[in-house]
Amino acid sequence: MIGICVAALSLLDRHEDAPIVLLCDSTEAVEAANAALDSADPAVAHRTLLFPEGRHLMGRLLRYRHRVQVRWLKGHVGHDLNETADALADLALRRAAGRIPPSAARRKEARILRSLSSRHRPLMAAA
Repeated sequence: MIGICVAALSLLDRHEDAPIVLLCDSTEAVEAANAALDSADPAVAHRTLLFPEGRHLMGRLLRYRHRVQVRWLKGHVGHDLNETADALADLALRRAAGRIPPSAARRKEARILRSLSSRHRPLMAAA
């Protein structure tokens, strides 16, 4: 949920009037995000979000609920953006657990993003 909120808020900052569509392979996260966005009630976000950071971010996102859609995308089927998100999430977990040095993590992250941008240059420029 924090990732959904951060991604949406980042895109909203960059594209003031554009509609935002986020793809997520977690049905639970999609359902929770849409429940909060559809209700426009911060209390719904507080009941469904465990961490205070997520509650705060969703509270900010509710102001833009009419411009944001969160849709489910089947994971692990070779979708470039989903595979990249999974690789970055795995890297973040390894870094947080201390299983990869920060310098190696930065190099790996740069390689992942370069690989994606070479395949999706127009998309990366828009996002």
